[in-house]
Amino acid sequence: MNMQKPSGATPFPSQAATDHEARLSDHARLSALDATGIMDSTPEEGFTRVARLATAFLGVPVGLASFVDADRQYFKAQCGLPGGASAVQETPLSHSFCQYVVSHDRALAVSDARDHPLLKDNLAIPDLGVVAYLGIPIHAPSGEPIGSFCAIDSQPRTWTHQDVSVLTDLAAMIETELQLRHERDGMETLAREMNHRVKNLFSVVGGMISMTARSADTPADMAHVLKGRLSALDIAHSMVSPALSDGRGDAETLDLHALTESLVSPHLTSGRAQLHIDLPELRLAGRSVTDLSLVIHELATNAAKYGALSHGDGRVSITGAQQGETVRIVWHEEGGPEIVAAPTDKGFGSKLIEATVERQMNGALDSDWRSTGVVHSLGLPLSVFEV
Repeated sequence: MNMQKPSGATPFPSQAATDHEARLSDHARLSALDATGIMDSTPEEGFTRVARLATAFLGVPVGLASFVDADRQYFKAQCGLPGGASAVQETPLSHSFCQYVVSHDRALAVSDARDHPLLKDNLAIPDLGVVAYLGIPIHAPSGEPIGSFCAIDSQPRTWTHQDVSVLTDLAAMIETELQLRHERDGMETLAREMNHRVKNLFSVVGGMISMTARSADTPADMAHVLKGRLSALDIAHSMVSPALSDGRGDAETLDLHALTESLVSPHLTSGRAQLHIDLPELRLAGRSVTDLSLVIHELATNAAKYGALSHGDGRVSITGAQQGETVRIVWHEEGGPEIVAAPTDKGFGSKLIEATVERQMNGALDSDWRSTGVVHSLGLPLSVFEV
């Protein structure tokens, strides 16, 4: 878990950090928050129960699980706010102490906000009755701070080590719930993806047989080449689904160039220079192997079924470069069927690519549907790789 036992809460800083707004607006943080699906979701008893426990254990009138984006905070759970069940469920950051817990990513406490230089003009004091405040960061499954689990008193209060310890344990319960939901969603996605693979299996193998037959001189040559392609496809599948292939939850460290070549090679026409790879020397391990393998495998499958690799003269160029804290990978197809227009509907494969890049890897995907062939540009954080 991300949560560690603190020795105590840090007093609120006297002024906001110079990069406070940048921390709140950080793309990776906001992507991680969005991936939880928490913002604007309906109240749930599992979260509300934890808020009630906070008020009971600490003897405070209000307990909150607050999630913070760039402009507002949303109360996924609350106990004790004025109005009961109909109490306010969100506020702008003008009413937020929790924003500072998120931007500093540590437990923060104030005994009397009315006398504090940073907080005294915060509208949470008159509108929500916040005087004493203790907040513990809530982290997304990927580690980014996305909210604060807090205890609030309408009277001045000195927070103790025990208060911090109890609130930390309760915040960890919320993080555990988020982690379990993340794993559940991952299993559901994997199940849909495997179903998608099974449905595609016969068409992929059928296309591979036809492609091999067109280029083979003899039945023996065809059998040899086809056996090699099926073997390579099996290797690619093992990379895409290591948990299913060998019972492990992650994969060994793999070279980016070698991984890409293994995944695309099964779809190439023998004897033709259809693939160009120029990628930086980077390695992947663990979940990043699975995620990027899934993306490349899907791009290669789509190219073989509909794009450049469905034509003997088609070509795919895969290039990449590190740009600061981002690694940009460009998949460029040429020589396949002419593209009249970008597809209007996204199939499961396209949705899977998008979800994997943007939600699982905290990256960005841009697709340019040129008449001569599609160009996919992937912007991935350097943290995805082993550096």
